[in-house]
Amino acid sequence: MSETAVVFERVLDQALNSQQVLDALDRAEGVADREQLRTRAVRARTAITAAATVEYQEYLRARSAAEGASGEAAARGAGGPLSLPAAVETGLSAAKAAWRWAAAKRDPAAGPSDVPADDVPVDDVPDVTRARETWELALLERAVVPFLLGRLEELLMRERGDRAAR
Repeated sequence: MSETAVVFERVLDQALNSQQVLDALDRAEGVADREQLRTRAVRARTAITAAATVEYQEYLRARSAAEGASGEAAARGAGGPLSLPAAVETGLSAAKAAWRWAAAKRDPAAGPSDVPADDVPVDDVPDVTRARETWELALLERAVVPFLLGRLEELLMRERGDRAAR
């Protein structure tokens, strides 16, 4: 699954469990349940996530800037294969990470402070973390929750209209 799909699923679960949506489900008098709302949201994922595009682009920029220090992001951004120096650097980074993992398995006392600063995972960089949190919050508050509440309102109005027509 792509990163956006994973984040969407997690945010969708968070929204479905929010008090605001649970209260709306209660007020909707059984016209829909959580699974029906989930299905509708998953089908509309592209449209829903578009509401947080600006924040997502900021997150990608922050992540790219953090990765850019190694030169790897520039090679990927060009759309082509990694250059020979970037490929060698990537291979060496992977080898260093594997060596550190093996060393940590042998010596559990070795902690995160033993990891060089340039090898910190990109999502652990404060600017990247902040940008990701901002994106996820926008996705929750401006996209998923309003979508779910809108679908409930729509279903409730349709139900009331059907009753009135009888």
